[in-house]
Amino acid sequence: MRCSDRLRSQRGFSLMEVMAAALILSALVASIGAGWVVADRETTNLIVRQKAIFVADAEMERLTALYGTTAFGALGPVSTTGYSETPAFPSTRLTYPTSLSPLYLSGTQDYTTTSASSFKSGSAFQVWVNGNLLSSLNRAYVWVDQDHNVMARISWTATSFSPNVCIGTDNCYCLDPTGLLGGYCQKLVFYMEYPYRLVSGNAVADSHLQTLTLSTIVGRHT
Repeated sequence: MRCSDRLRSQRGFSLMEVMAAALILSALVASIGAGWVVADRETTNLIVRQKAIFVADAEMERLTALYGTTAFGALGPVSTTGYSETPAFPSTRLTYPTSLSPLYLSGTQDYTTTSASSFKSGSAFQVWVNGNLLSSLNRAYVWVDQDHNVMARISWTATSFSPNVCIGTDNCYCLDPTGLLGGYCQKLVFYMEYPYRLVSGNAVADSHLQTLTLSTIVGRHT
């Protein structure tokens, strides 16, 4: 074998080959990194959504108990307006009053607060009623993930109808919300919009709000 052939067979990578390989490797690492970021973000969104579903279910149970065992359905809810984020949903909805005790809850079981600071440091089951000059502009919030400062805005609508509409199907024999006979049932549609965050005592909405809706039939019973 000639010397020139031996040298040619033993030569390494050229500078251009090394640079091309480095460029391809960099692009591969960048794409993997971007995919990891997207996957991590989607996982976080799914976790928050699952927590929001659990909280929505709990809030619906709380409303069902209030409507079913107290006179809350008569005069308790506050009518609020101006919900315009999702045109398909009602712009007029109901929320909690600033205080529930002692009209609807015995003792000191009032879980609503009008203080952003007490909401931030209080129980994860607390409801913050953010009051405004007009009560029709009040908004109510609950925690979805208190540790990560994620909360949701809650509201609902209530439509009354006679029990005989559903006798034989749902068996909704309902009393009047004050406990009298000859009452009516109510269909509740619950709305939870998230994520919001508590920033300097104010509720700040995320750029992409999501809405969960639940519905049930409630009525005062003995």
